Order: sequence, then structure tokens, then C-alpha cells
Amino acid sequence: MLYNCVAGGHRSSARKKGITASSGYTKEVTMKIAMKIIICIMLFLPALISATLPTCYYTYAKIYALLQSHQQSHPDIAKLYIIGYSQQDHIPIYAIRISDNVEIDEYEPALLFVGQVHAEEVLGVQTTMANIAEILTYRYQQPYAQWISQLDLWFIPTLNPEGHNVVTENLDVSYRKNKRDNNNNGIFDFDPITGGDIDGVDINRNFAFNWVHGDTLYCPVGDETYDYYRGPAPMSESEIIGFQQLCEQRKFIYAVCWHSSRTGNLSEKVYYPFNWKYVRPSPDLNFAASIATGFASQIIKQSGTGTYEAYPNLSRQGAFHDWLYQQYGTIALLVECGTSDIQPDSTVMVGTIQRCSNGVRWLINRALMFSSAVPSSSMLTGTVTAAGIPTEAEIIIQQHNAPWFRPRTSFPQNGKFYRPLASGSYTVIARKKGYYDKIINNQIVNNGSWTNIQINLEPKPPATLRIGVRCGSEPVSARVIIGDIFPDTLFVNGFANLNTYAGDYPMQIYALGYTPYIGTVNLTEGHNHLEFNLSPATIVFSEDWENGSFDWEIEGPWKVQNQIAASGYAITDSIGGYGFYAINCNVWIKTINPVLIPATNQTWLIFDSHLYTEWNYDPCRVEISPDGNNWQEIWLKSGQWDSFRKEFVSLSDFAGQSIYLRFRLTDSSNDIDLTDPGWTLDNIMIVCGTATENSDLNNDLTPLTLLYKNYPNPFNPETTLSFTLAKNSRATLKIYNPKGQLVKTIVDTDLAKGDYRYVWNGKDNGGHPVASGVYLYSLVADGKTQTHKMLLLK
Repeated sequence: MLYNCVAGGHRSSARKKGITASSGYTKEVTMKIAMKIIICIMLFLPALISATLPTCYYTYAKIYALLQSHQQSHPDIAKLYIIGYSQQDHIPIYAIRISDNVEIDEYEPALLFVGQVHAEEVLGVQTTMANIAEILTYRYQQPYAQWISQLDLWFIPTLNPEGHNVVTENLDVSYRKNKRDNNNNGIFDFDPITGGDIDGVDINRNFAFNWVHGDTLYCPVGDETYDYYRGPAPMSESEIIGFQQLCEQRKFIYAVCWHSSRTGNLSEKVYYPFNWKYVRPSPDLNFAASIATGFASQIIKQSGTGTYEAYPNLSRQGAFHDWLYQQYGTIALLVECGTSDIQPDSTVMVGTIQRCSNGVRWLINRALMFSSAVPSSSMLTGTVTAAGIPTEAEIIIQQHNAPWFRPRTSFPQNGKFYRPLASGSYTVIARKKGYYDKIINNQIVNNGSWTNIQINLEPKPPATLRIGVRCGSEPVSARVIIGDIFPDTLFVNGFANLNTYAGDYPMQIYALGYTPYIGTVNLTEGHNHLEFNLSPATIVFSEDWENGSFDWEIEGPWKVQNQIAASGYAITDSIGGYGFYAINCNVWIKTINPVLIPATNQTWLIFDSHLYTEWNYDPCRVEISPDGNNWQEIWLKSGQWDSFRKEFVSLSDFAGQSIYLRFRLTDSSNDIDLTDPGWTLDNIMIVCGTATENSDLNNDLTPLTLLYKNYPNPFNPETTLSFTLAKNSRATLKIYNPKGQLVKTIVDTDLAKGDYRYVWNGKDNGGHPVASGVYLYSLVADGKTQTHKMLLLK
């Protein structure tokens, strides 16, 4: 490995000249830089010589050796995992799991403790290692035995092993990040003076949730221009990818990530998700505050006066705790342990570990079913079944829900879910595709114990859909979206088939050059046949921005650019599509000339929208005006929809009128940290024509032989297998095990064209029940073979 140690004065000079490590240098500049390096070495040499880490801190090799020893000494309750590898040096990232029956996934409430993400902040590594040793040492005593019996405890001593090595090897004890080679020069560019490390990504700024608000590589504000670099893309770092995979499997209910404040300004505090700038609270703010306050109250400050203090996270920067909350509902705490002396000697280190461990004990006790140490252990838990089989389903707590949540789901393996809540009354909704929502009103969550409920979802009747799209008698290639909560997208080449469920669904049919169909369809149990006729679209107005914005009146910093566009050029309210809209902005684009809406037929406004604003607060609007002064809102959206989506707005109410069209974004944040990248618009069109559902069905479109997915799946004891034959054909439908051995022949005969459904009862050709597991079912007909998987669970 090559290392390049650059003095702080060199970096400062390079910044002033706009030079980065990857820039080419002139001879004059090189000589000036060399002189500055010499001066800086003379100035900082004493500090560099003394900047070494006390020997009481574990190296990576020591951490691994201790974890291995713990696993060997306690194989029944401790298991070591590699959850991923570091970004640059590919060092294994170790996690140790402590639970009874550790070789079996029982899907108990899971807690996570991460010792370190920032390399220099080594106190958390020591605390985490001490917590592991404590639990294993006292495994037979209470409450440790209770912890091991009821919970699934995970510890990651360092999520940043390559950065940890930089510090423990005394290359740079102020180093913060991983070692990503940002300038691709094959050299590790670091600076022993704080704030100048060109290489590396701050992995606590790399999480996807609000990643856009983290620092760019060369941050234009402050002295630490590289230290908080968010990375080239959200979730780009391998450390974060491995961590995400672990979280996806375990769905942690509580998490702690240890930090230390290099300035001391944040020392001895506990942060929880979140109340951005004290005006944008999370739905679980009060409950998260109670957890953080309880945790903080257990830790005496180093001075002996008072305890740690709890605060909501106030800023959006792609951080660990907010991401865990948004993704999984985890109440995740960021703990700034110790004082500004973030690498103290062994005496202070041991004292800090002992005091911080009191918070860990409190939190683990809080997760127990009952705990005399923490009287309030309220949590809603239970099992979700679908048609009697444990299943994964979304669990919504109506009073603590938000549109930007990723669905919080039960474990697919056993249907269990865990949701820490304050005691009280809640509306609980369980949701799964193909099943009716189960709504539980006034569900009481008890104080001092878990509240356990059982939820059984009732299946919707299966339905198959054959859909045809044409213009007159000619087939049309179109995109069809059916449904909103669990949408199905079909790319129809004149016709297509879909295996779905009975119910009313919104439907959107779009084909370039044709009038769109936007409506609702009712699918009944069994087979449904729907055909739609789209007329060619008459273009009333269009704007693709390829020739600039001359036809628009503009208020605000709108710019035509091609960095972000659905095709060619697009217009954005933020410079180049990468800036942020202004505080309390009211920016818009408006057609200079009115547009006459035809008096007949259907008229639609269609546009490509790339939208990223704060959910529920900063709306984007489409407005209509007859005179350019008085505006009527016809479309509104906010949130993160940051891939181009085609939007459809009916203008039929304005038939026969001349209208002005305005696209407007407003902000109500009062703070620059609460603005977002904004709105980009492309391919704005007003079209008219007709799009109708045919009541007189015509089957002259080319039919399709198709094997549908079985329903239900997973199943017990029976499931329905369905297929459509396009023409008279010899058909065989057989079931195989994963080894390819025949289990059951469902049908093997000549069949006329049409739709067929068969029920398999989980028995083989001999009439014997088969074991739980994965099975393959295969249709051979019309010269084609189609195969799907299904899962039998008993």
C-alpha cells in the first residue's frame, strides 16, 4: 500500500488555488507547494511526533482474536459473522451474535450495538468489546440470562476497520473515514492535521436517507473540507452495503452507534431520530425521546456532575440513526461518549466504558418482555398469517406513520413482528398483496410488558386478466399500470395476460402518440377480458426544452440543462439539477401565451416529472388560469420521486377555454437545511383524443399461451394452478421437486384453447402428502415450456 502524507499548509494553499490532488501542477506552483510543505513540517513536527494513540486501545487483530475466543468459549450462545468487507482494503467486518440457540434463527426482538463508524472515535470500540465480554461472563446470572433467552443481541465493534487501522497504526490518529481512493491515484492521501484527508468517505454520511444533504468531497464551508465527504452515491460504500444486508435480515428494534466529539461541543449527549430544526418532527418523536432520555439518564458525566443529555437529531445528512428509523422503524441512538479528549488514557477510558455500559444495560432491559429494572417495557408484537400460514406483511401503526417510511414488515419466515411503542391505544393495519387489509381499531398496548396479538389475513379471490390495447383493429404497444399500493406494470404488445386478484383498481394505459386511458377497472374472481381502444393523440401544446425556454415566463432560478432530463434537455428550478431551492421560495414557470383547449374529446396534460422536495411541506403544483392572474390548482405532489415519472392531469373541465399553464414550487422551511433538490420537468404536452373500454369484445388480437403464478403462495394444504392456451394443444402440467424428480402430474391431455384452473392438494402421484419445501410446476404446451416456483409450508 502506498501512502501520501500531506501537510495541512499544502492543502490550504491548494484549496485557495482551486487545486485538488488530481490536478496537474505547473513548475512554479510545485515549488511554492514544496516550500509550504517544508515550513509546515517544521511547524507541526512536534505535534506529529506526539500524536500517537495510547496503547490501551485494541487493534483490529486484537478485536478479531477476542471475538474468536468468545465464540470458542461460548459456542452455544455466541456466533461470529462476517457481514461485509471494507471499501478499499477489503478487510472483513465482524459481528458477533449473542442469543440462546444461536445456530437457529428464532426471530426474536433484535438489538444492535455498533462500536465505531468514525475511525478516530475509538472509545465506542472498547465499550462494545467490554459489553460483549460482560454478557458472556455473567451469562447464567440475571438479567443476562434473561437477555440471552428473550433477545437477539448483535455487536459490531467496528464498521470501519480500515479507518480503524489508520488510527491504531498511528498513521493519522485524527482520521475519520474509510480509505476510498477518491482521486484514483493508487496512493492513500491523508493528512495528519485534522480536516485535510483527500481520500476516504464518511460512512455516517453515506446512508441513502437524506444523503443529498451531506458534504461533497471539497466542501466549500469550514476548515474540514474533506472529512465529512458523503461518497460518490448513496449507499456506495461496501461497509454500508454489508450493514444494510444485516439490517434487512434482522429488523432491529433498537440500535446504538457510539461516537465521540472531536471538538467537545457535542460530548456526553445522546441523539435520536429526529426533529429537524425543531420544526420537522418524526412521527415517533416522543417515544424516541423517552428511550434516549432513559438511556442518557443512566450515564454519569465524566465530571461527576449530572448525566448525559438527550436531544433530537436536528440536521439531515445521510446518517445511521435516521436511516435505520426510516427503513425499519428502529429507534436508533447516536451516543457521543467521553469528552473532547476522545482518545484518553487507560484510566479515563475504563471509567468511560463503565459509565456508558449503564446505558446499554438499561436499553436491553427495556426490550425485555418484563423487567424489574425498567418498569416500562411496552411493545406491540404478534404474528401475521395469510390463510393460516405465517407470512411477511406490512404493519402500519396509523398514529405513527409517514409516506416516506419504507414498509415495516413482519419476518417472512415466521410472521413475527415487534414494534416498540408507548402504552396507549392505536390503529393497526396489516397489509399484503393479494389479501384484504386487516384493520384493528383501538388496539391497547400495555405498560410494563409486551402486548401480543394474532393477525390473520384473508385472501382476495384469484383473478386472471387478458388485456388488449389497440387503435381501431390495429394492436398498440403500450405500458399498462394496474393498482396503486401494489401496482403491476405490463408492457403490452397489443395484448398481455396478468395473474392478479379480484377488486377495483386504478388503471393507466399510455402509448406514445396515442390518447392515454386513465380510469378504474373491476376484476372479478376467475377470468377477465378487457380491451381498450386508443385514438391517435392530437397535440394541442408541447414543450421538450430542446430550443430553450422562450415560450415561458419564469420566476426564480429555472434553467434548461441536460444533466437531469427524461430525454435531451429539461428545465429545473435548481441550478444544473443538483442545487437546492431557496428558503421560502415561490418559483414558477408560466406559458406566455394561452392555450386553447378543444371543446370536444378528452384532453390531457402529460409531463415527465423528477421531483425531490420535503414530504408534506414543500409542494409542487400545476395550476390553470383563464387570465394569467387567478389560478386554480389541478395537481399537487411533494416528496422524493427522483426518477422521471409520467404524470397525467385531465383538462376536460376546461374544454373550449383558453388557459395559461403554470408549474410552481413553494417552500415553507425558514431554514436552508430544510430545502431539497427541487423539481425538474420535461416533455410537457397537452393532447386530445379518445380512449375507451370496449364493451363489444373482439378476440381478433393474437392470443398468448401463459402459465400464471400459483395462488396462494406460500400455501398449505392446497394451491390453485392456472394457465391459458392460445390454441388447441397437447398440454402437460407437472410438479417437480428441486432435484427435478417428478412429484405429481396434474394434467397430460389434449385441450382446447381457453383458460384452465387446477387445484393441487400437496400430495404426490401415490396420494401421499409431500414435505414442506420449494416445488416447481411446469407447463408444456403450444411448443413452449414455462416454469414457476411455489412454496409449501406446513
